[in-house]
Parts: sequence; structure tokens; C-alpha cells
Amino acid sequence: MIYTPHNQIKAKETHKDYVFLAGSIDLNLDGNWREQVINLIGDKVHFIDPTISGHDAMNDLQMESHINWELDMLDLADKVFLNFLEESKSPISLVELGMYTRTSKLIVVCPNAFYKSRYIKTLCKKYKIPLFTTLDAAVRTSFC
Repeated sequence: MIYTPHNQIKAKETHKDYVFLAGSIDLNLDGNWREQVINLIGDKVHFIDPTISGHDAMNDLQMESHINWELDMLDLADKVFLNFLEESKSPISLVELGMYTRTSKLIVVCPNAFYKSRYIKTLCKKYKIPLFTTLDAAVRTSFC
């Protein structure tokens, strides 16, 4: 099952993990990394996808509601799959990395070309967070 801001979780099931798909937004790029992850993992887990069209056109009240939904879903998730795209700045993703560094929830994908990759590598090493340079490696190691 894929949960979004428009298809919310009514009650958490216990037989499958919930994976929050955090990371760089790639709405204007060819392909979609979140869809790739969903297709690679299949129905082994429930996904929480925070992507929402018209994100930048939200008014303050809508944005606050969406941010609070994301924060609630990050807390509810069993795993946070955090993907940094190499051409992105991803300030919110960096915040999410900091928020969940001391938990066992994170799976991080950070290509070497990402502008803050050295920082992310050091942080993941220090806190023993699984770190991968590709989506495929992260999925194969973490979910297969």
C-alpha cells in the first residue's frame, strides 16, 4: 500500500513495516526515484510518499498542515529511506537526516557527487547508519 497526504493511514498494521520515502524532490526530472523504489521493493512493505503536486503553490496554512503530516508520518514510520540526488541542495532532507540520526530508522542513499556527501558519510559512519551510493544497492541490501 502507498500512503500519501491524500490517502492517509487509518490504523497501523503490524505485519508489515512502514517506509517513509524522504529525500530530494525530483518532480521536474525524467523518472521518479520514489516510484523506482516502490517498484523494486514491491508489496513487502507499506510506503509513505510525501510527494504532493502543487507543493510550491500552497498557502501558509496548507503548508503547515502538510509539514505536520510529514512529521507525524516520519515518527510513525519503521524506516526512513532518505535519498539525496546529486544535483539537488535538499535542505529539508538534510534536516530530516539530523532529526533521525540517533534512531535506527534511517537508510541513506547519497551519491559521491552530492555537494555535502563528505558530511553525510561522516555522520552515517559515526552513528552506524546504513549508507549507499545508489538506490539499487540500498534496496537490495535493505529489503531483499
